Amino acid sequence: MDESTRIWRDRVARWHKSGHSARVFAEQEGVNAGTLSSWSRRLGMKRSAYRQSAEKATLPTLLPVVVAPSGATTSSPGAALEVVLPDGAVVRVPPTFDEDTLARVVRALGGMR
Repeated sequence: MDESTRIWRDRVARWHKSGHSARVFAEQEGVNAGTLSSWSRRLGMKRSAYRQSAEKATLPTLLPVVVAPSGATTSSPGAALEVVLPDGAVVRVPPTFDEDTLARVVRALGGMR
């Protein structure tokens, strides 16, 4: 693959990932929108493939939940809820938790945007 083709392949991929129209992206890149679209067709790069992969990437990850039997003791006395993150970190939420504080903790852990 020659240098020009590689440059356009990378540019078209960035365009598709950006979600911008050809006109807006081309203006930002300093290229012609028609040329951008032409290279996309020539390289067989479809925007729909990038949209689908972007949508899949933003889906939340589901983790297993273990429900303790009624009356079971918790590992932390007084904890109404315990969340164990994939990296092993544990968040214990007492029955009298403050919603704002919990929301800040969850955001800090990357659980909410």
